[in-house]
Amino acid sequence: VVSAVLRDRREMVSVAVAKERIPAGVTITPAMVTEQQVPASVGFSSGLVRFAEIANGVVAARTVQPGEAIPASATGEPASTGARVMSIPVESWQAAGGEIQVGDQVDVIDTGTDGPRYVLTGAAVVGRSETAIGGGLTGAGRTGDLFVTVEVTEDEALTLAAVIENGKLMIVRSTGAPRATTAAPAAVGDTTEVGG
Repeated sequence: VVSAVLRDRREMVSVAVAKERIPAGVTITPAMVTEQQVPASVGFSSGLVRFAEIANGVVAARTVQPGEAIPASATGEPASTGARVMSIPVESWQAAGGEIQVGDQVDVIDTGTDGPRYVLTGAAVVGRSETAIGGGLTGAGRTGDLFVTVEVTEDEALTLAAVIENGKLMIVRSTGAPRATTAAPAAVGDTTEVGG
């Protein structure tokens, strides 16, 4: 198939092919790819990222392997300028088994003493990176192997910071789901006595 593609030189398009492993969440730069010509008549060519598009800034939505012609479905837009972003360090089991990619939407659930309750809903994932097992901290000395970066508002950042500090949270992949309702934490000292 490759030989047949290379022999067909009638109408060619320049596509981006990964020169190295590109992790999910990383902005793809021209240094990471090489330019390759493929015939425009080949059906799958329309679904590949053009080499010239790399200069505009695209993010890997999943890990791209060396030698892979990068499909458009494996990329996303970079974070919009001016947005507040915040990284959430977790273990993979706390974040849908690690199956969260750039471009997804997520909810965050506080599972601490005031939980479980949603503290963030429908947040856009703009970055994702993995660390060696035990390489990150999730608060209170806990270790994590995944960082999920999301866009937040000013108020959401404050609430999320407290939850991250406690380390008791779950990230839910909510791409395409109806938006959940967040709940305010109970006031300090607001308890209900049972039995008088």
